[in-house]
This record gives sequence, C-alpha cells and structure tokens, in this order.
Amino acid sequence: MKLIIPRSLLIGTALLLVQVAYGQQFKLTQGIALTQFNYQNEQGQLVDGLKSGSGLSFQLAFHKASLVDTTQQKLEQTPFAIYLSQNAKIAKLLSLLNYDLGLQFTQMNAVGDIQNNAFSYQTDFLGVNGKFGIRIPLPWKTAINLQGIASINKIVHGNQLLMNRYEDLTQDPQFSQIKFMGGYGAEVEKRFSDKLAGYVSYQQTQTLNDQPEGQSTLNFKPTVFSVGIRFMN
Repeated sequence: MKLIIPRSLLIGTALLLVQVAYGQQFKLTQGIALTQFNYQNEQGQLVDGLKSGSGLSFQLAFHKASLVDTTQQKLEQTPFAIYLSQNAKIAKLLSLLNYDLGLQFTQMNAVGDIQNNAFSYQTDFLGVNGKFGIRIPLPWKTAINLQGIASINKIVHGNQLLMNRYEDLTQDPQFSQIKFMGGYGAEVEKRFSDKLAGYVSYQQTQTLNDQPEGQSTLNFKPTVFSVGIRFMN
C-alpha cells in the first residue's frame, strides 16, 4: 500500500525545520591540547617519567546564548514573564547565562622515559560535552565567557610505542574505559557583525573516574588553547 503524505504536512514540516535551524547558534573551535598523564601504581604512588604531549582539539557545538530572552519576555504575559518584569536583576542575570552542547575530538598524547627506555602515547578520543557559563559584556563589542565543563569521552584509536614495539591502546583497560571529565574554561570574544563573533579560549579538564584501591590508575588532564567562531542568527 502506498503511503500518501499530505502536501500541507510536508510544507509545514519544512517550515518548522527552517524555523528551528534559523533559531540556532553554532560554535566551531580548533586548538591544541597539552595533556598531562598522571599514573598511579598499585601502592597509590605517582610514577614520574611522563611528560605532557601535544595534540589537536576540535569542537562543534550548539550554543544557547541566553537562558532568557528579555525582549521576548516583555511581549508575554505568563507568570514567569511577569515575575521577571518585577525582578530586573534576576532577569539580567538569566540573560547573561548560556550553555553549549556539542561534540569534541581530542588527541591526548604523552611521552616519557623510565630507566633509559623512551616511550610515547598517541591517542584519539571522541566525546560529547556540555558547558554552562556566564557571559560578561565588555567595551568595544567584546565579552568574556566563564564556563564550567563536563564531558564523556571514548578512545577510537591509540598506540603506545615502547622499545621499538607498538601496542594497541584501544585494548588496554586503562584507556578503553569511558572517561568522564570535568573542569572549567574561559572565552574572550569579539563580535564582528550581527551574524559572526570570534573568540580565543582556554579550558582545563581532568578525568573524574574512581581510583580503586590496590589497582594502578591512569588519569588525563588536558589543557586546551584554541580559537573559534560563533555563528549567530
């Protein structure tokens, strides 16, 4: 039986998709990740010999510029809109709060040597992240955005070079388990037009996984320096 979809439904769906897409803001970020590997042996002692390595970092995120659109609220007569109209300071604060939801690719690498044996780690992680921040306006169409960050990451490729041999890190439990990470960041933003803003950013996160007693653990602490652009509607 042939399924017949009314033309009005197709047109309505298309208009809705256009409206949703038009209402979004997107951020594209590229930078360098400097990652510190913190290895703790079975006795709970930190092992020296690991040094930070550099890698690439990419992020693509949906951006909500303000939790509350004060202009839109003024046109509404809902209880919340009335409350905000009577509490200007709260309305102003909510208008400064923002969040990101996106995807990220991070190369978390390290090098080192123990007893004259050099080694290196090269890893690629994919993940999803969320950022919650407050944007503080500054003169000359600039602003600073202070953020709290949380992410979930999974290794997709990785090798360890040790004594002229390569080991697949995707099979190593220290790397293969899902990495929960948290931290903070800041963006210094410059608005170029009504549709485009650029920014430089700094963020630092670290793994939040439990450290079971009697087992060795490996934690990651990447610091990312990047530049990005924000597409506005």
